[in-house]
Amino acid sequence: MSEQPKRVSTPENGHGGKRPRGLAAPDGGVKQERREQGQAEASQGGEGEGAVVAVQTMEEPQINIRISVARLHCHACLLPLKPPTFKCEAGHIVCSTCRGGHGQVCDRAATHTAWVELDDIVRDAKVPCAYSEYGCTSWVVYHEAADHHRSCRCGPCFCPNRDCELLTSPARLAEHLGTHHAWPVTKIAYGKPCKVAVPGPQGGQVLVGETDGCVFLVSPCALGAATAVSLVCVRARGDAAAGAPQFRCKLWVEVEGNKENLALVTSMVASSDLSGGFVAADQGMFLAVPPELLHDGSGEAPALMVRIDRAAAATGVARSPSATPPLRLAKRLQ
Repeated sequence: MSEQPKRVSTPENGHGGKRPRGLAAPDGGVKQERREQGQAEASQGGEGEGAVVAVQTMEEPQINIRISVARLHCHACLLPLKPPTFKCEAGHIVCSTCRGGHGQVCDRAATHTAWVELDDIVRDAKVPCAYSEYGCTSWVVYHEAADHHRSCRCGPCFCPNRDCELLTSPARLAEHLGTHHAWPVTKIAYGKPCKVAVPGPQGGQVLVGETDGCVFLVSPCALGAATAVSLVCVRARGDAAAGAPQFRCKLWVEVEGNKENLALVTSMVASSDLSGGFVAADQGMFLAVPPELLHDGSGEAPALMVRIDRAAAATGVARSPSATPPLRLAKRLQ
């Protein structure tokens, strides 16, 4: 009797010897394997008794969809909906804040019904951060997107060089300044003094926090015969960033061989996205370094000492009317 040919699974017939995992069905559903792969045995013949068997789990499948923005906004205040949501007799969807006053503009708003099904969608609907092109990989709940954009570490800032039009995240800006503009880049530890050279008239210093990656720029400018040295924290929206960490700094200049003369200033650290370049020396806090320290008779180069300490975080700001980035960046983000 002739032997029947065996059916062999190959990559060409789409099986490859194993059953495909998580195949998408034509109706859009997803076939999932069991969430638990294997079960723990109470005993396995003596050896290995009581051993714990790892349980492999799979994340719940997710999809990317497009939906009209109006469906996720309150009919009354036009802000992103937040649970709980309510529906009036006219079919208007409103947030809990607007529920009471909606009857003044809608003659069919005598009663409102809680829309639990929509609450589940509003609670889970996520969008990618608007600053994804600058390095942010976060997906945030839609009604929390405005808060995320206000404090996102990847919010874009401008290069302070007048001839450079770069717009990028603070972390990438620090790398850019070191690579393309030859600014020294130094990592600093909060609460400890850091010694750097006094920047030249056309240069600056980049300081990067070791623990959080916050970027600070030290820049000089002429102030009569003296030199004004200022420190700024680089981040989008400047000091308006809600919940953003705040810092206090101490700047002083000294010459190793002349401890009697010392220039020192202590202040809060201002924040800026550098859209207008550096703040002028007479418009903010700065360290005035007199020419006696810059050109000491001993011939030694003065050292700039910088100490940055954490301070209380910024307080919250008013809720934004939309989940979009600042208007001044809208065109750059399109």
